[in-house]
Amino acid sequence: MVIFIIDLKFVLGHQHNRLIAINAVALEGKPVSSITIMDNLSVHQWLRGGEMVLVGSHTLPRENNQLRGLLTELQQNHACCLIIKYINNSFELFPNLIKFSEKIGLPIFRLPKQTTYLEIMNDVNTLLFRERQSRHLAMLDLIHLLKTDNPLDQDFDYLSSLKNIDLYKQDVQVVQIIFHATLTPSQRVRDLYSLTGQLHTIFTTAVHQATLSTYFVIETASGATAILFMAPRQRKDKLSTIPPYFRSLTQIQAAYTDLYFGVSDIQPARQLQTANQEASFSIKVAKLFNPQKKLILFHDVALWSMINNAQQSTSTKLIPMRLKDILQNPELFKTLRVFFQNNESVKNTSRILYTHPNTIRYRLKEIMLKTGLDYRKTDDKFYLYVAVITKMLNQ
Repeated sequence: MVIFIIDLKFVLGHQHNRLIAINAVALEGKPVSSITIMDNLSVHQWLRGGEMVLVGSHTLPRENNQLRGLLTELQQNHACCLIIKYINNSFELFPNLIKFSEKIGLPIFRLPKQTTYLEIMNDVNTLLFRERQSRHLAMLDLIHLLKTDNPLDQDFDYLSSLKNIDLYKQDVQVVQIIFHATLTPSQRVRDLYSLTGQLHTIFTTAVHQATLSTYFVIETASGATAILFMAPRQRKDKLSTIPPYFRSLTQIQAAYTDLYFGVSDIQPARQLQTANQEASFSIKVAKLFNPQKKLILFHDVALWSMINNAQQSTSTKLIPMRLKDILQNPELFKTLRVFFQNNESVKNTSRILYTHPNTIRYRLKEIMLKTGLDYRKTDDKFYLYVAVITKMLNQ
């Protein structure tokens, strides 16, 4: 199932007369999944992430350390916010509530006396339902665009109306983020909530700074896909600079697993499918090298993609048969792989493999004797490099 972010700031825009902020906490990056009533303090038993939590002041613990513990547990289990209905002017019973909630970044609101739980729950649930219907239609359009290689202008119309931008006139870049480990359903829900919230904060900031025109974030079973739209400008300028939000991406934290990041080149919006394929290939390379929290840019591995496509689509293979024994020899293959990964530096290869440089030179000479391919000659080096890439991509 794919779900778009509905954030707390959006909900508050429709409920500002009923939800009165009692602390000052940033609202960006706070996705809303539902609204619920807290009738017991065993937060870990019922909180799944993203809930707007309603509670009567009589339910909150009076003892200061217990109250801090409850607020901390709500924040750690990714509650979206806490909404308190004060009974009998009990506000003064919680003197440290504001200061501590601001410290941990948990938004807290007060519910007016005249507003009932049922009223606020009905209104928020109606809003969430309507927005999910609207965003479900957007999801269908985006999935179509991610898969089609010949989209029409009208394929962008509904998405453009949501953002008030002619998206088909924009450039686009796709970022795929996937979890490194297989998670339990509960872990996956919580990490997805945390991941999408952080992505929302990063890209909302980029829109405010005019680095991006707009964006969409789609949750997937294994992570998330971000589709970034930006005003066209000289492609040379785009390739020469790394946007500041990319550096923020590498700071994203997930509670239960590391993350892989694959980033496409910047393409015209009508080539969204190409950008998606590039991001997917970058993720594949990220998995091979296991560089958690490092962005793999398609620009840096485009040659790998060309070689992979050539190997799969031509009957004439690029790997000479005499390389077969080398590829099946673990020691020689690993030496050759690390050698190329380190820009053909014998010194760095020996350091990474904990092997004397002379041993590395001996192995490279052994490869040359067995294959007739000299790693110091450009044409021979090409065959060796293609063989290493192909084997890695098909492991």
